[in-house]
Amino acid sequence: MLFSSGTHNPNDDGSWRTLWSHLKGYRVDNQLHGAAHVSFVDDEAMAPQEASLLGLSPARLQQVYGTIDPNRAIEIQLVYLATVFDQELRHQHGTLLEGPDKKYPEISFVR
Repeated sequence: MLFSSGTHNPNDDGSWRTLWSHLKGYRVDNQLHGAAHVSFVDDEAMAPQEASLLGLSPARLQQVYGTIDPNRAIEIQLVYLATVFDQELRHQHGTLLEGPDKKYPEISFVR
């Protein structure tokens, strides 16, 4: 599973396209709109609280972490990752990975 931000994805990074062509078996490529590269790190939910301590302006915080609410981003990441693991490790097929879902409009399928 590839999970890209709204601004960095296989469409603008040749290394992702190369990686994709070498993957075998089931694969999915999701894009989380409103996310930035650092939206996928452990401290994402704490960043807004730490911003002033770190000297990050609201504009810089948005540039680094994106515009999506951190709690929403974490929720979406957990749901999609759990669904991939359920499908691939537990052989429990769900419909979430088949295409867009009204509960998660922030997700688009790149391929």
